[in-house]
Amino acid sequence: MKKLLSIITALTVAASATSSLVSCKVITNSFDIEITQYKEVKKLKYTFDKTAGEYVAKPEYTTTEADVKKALDGATGTFASSLVTDMINSLFFNANLSVTQNSKDIWQYLFRTDKEGIYADGQYRTAGLKRGQNEEIDKYYSEITNITSLLGLMQYSEWSNSQSTEVEKTEEGKKPIILSNDTINEINNSKMFESSNNQGITNVKIKSTPYLYEGKIGLAETNDKKKETNNELTEISKYNSQYISQKTNFNQKTANETDPNDPTKGYGEYIAGTNLATDFFSQLLISTPQGTETPEIPIHVKKVKEQSDLSKENFKKQGLILNSEAAKKSEEQIVFEYTEDDKNNKTSYAYGYSLVSLEPINLELTYNDNRDLKTGKGNGNDYIIDLTIEGISAAFKPFLSFTSYRDEKGEVVKEKSGTPYVGWRFMGYQFNSNNIINCNDDGTEITDKKPKKMTKSNKKFNDFNITNLTFEKVIQETKPETGNY
Repeated sequence: MKKLLSIITALTVAASATSSLVSCKVITNSFDIEITQYKEVKKLKYTFDKTAGEYVAKPEYTTTEADVKKALDGATGTFASSLVTDMINSLFFNANLSVTQNSKDIWQYLFRTDKEGIYADGQYRTAGLKRGQNEEIDKYYSEITNITSLLGLMQYSEWSNSQSTEVEKTEEGKKPIILSNDTINEINNSKMFESSNNQGITNVKIKSTPYLYEGKIGLAETNDKKKETNNELTEISKYNSQYISQKTNFNQKTANETDPNDPTKGYGEYIAGTNLATDFFSQLLISTPQGTETPEIPIHVKKVKEQSDLSKENFKKQGLILNSEAAKKSEEQIVFEYTEDDKNNKTSYAYGYSLVSLEPINLELTYNDNRDLKTGKGNGNDYIIDLTIEGISAAFKPFLSFTSYRDEKGEVVKEKSGTPYVGWRFMGYQFNSNNIINCNDDGTEITDKKPKKMTKSNKKFNDFNITNLTFEKVIQETKPETGNY
């Protein structure tokens, strides 16, 4: 009898499209999530400094694991927990199923790579689910560069271990890791991929060190607003202003009500990344950025009477990646336009995303081969799966907005308001560096019709890659029997 696969949540930014698949092999039961490196996050709670007129880190505060979990999930309460579930579902995905045509289309869409007929889950198939000849199998595995699923990695390793000459012939490009025969036997002995044992994950440890992206905003330089013209371009290349401060967004009445002994009053204390009202751009990430890459890239802001045709075209390409390799080579400026009506109401036309590559994620999964699905209790053998996953990116969306200053009466001070600024808001994680939701590789919208129930994410797992894996059975300690002698 077919079982319902856990919903694979489309974490690709800007939406939470989901797809229901049919499977017998994917985790649907709950599991605990631990953060092992949470003490490395030094600054996480922020308090308002009335003298400075802005938020500062609370130096005496000791970070807890609960704080880190809350911060990793962010203001939406879903980012990290959804990502872990997403990774687990990908790792335990099994394509060798009797499925409906719609569900087959969905998972082929999710795992499809740039190579025709090659899928990121690493599980062999030709023409959908039809088995082919050995020659076709050899060709398929020789073209694989990354694998998302444990079953796919096992099948690839079994082929590699028995076809050493074929592996030697395909040296070009990056190849996946190869599991030893001992590891393959250990996984097979655990019966992990049998339908009665597919709910065995009881605990997940995130062993990567979280990284706090302290989001700043880039404030436009407008020394003399009277000289500002409709064709003026203002470059924003420095991002060092607080979201809440006396020169950005500030309410003097709220500041006066702030009480260090009562964090619920005025500008209250908060955990970074969880309060959009006070800190719209900061976010605790599940791993550190690679190198010094950040989403803050140079942007030009332009006030116009009417939105230009180029701006309209770019605005439709909401999935356009502004810091892609092609964009870096291009000499075209990134311009965000905005209009202003007679009542000083401004409308901004920001677009696109910036992707930040993160360091690999290290996970430790505890699997029990005889888990009671009603109680969640593991009654069998425990296994530890230690693995490394590469290919994750954090996606940031640019926001063009304007400063706002209110006095003690709560009234807007025009002289201190209306200056353009750009900030980068974290929107989610993805294993895809080519495009964002609803868009093709070139940033254009997807126009060809997909099945109605198909997720709108595009090549969601094509950068996902298992780069290290160990699988070990936990040896249970037995206490010696005692008795009267």
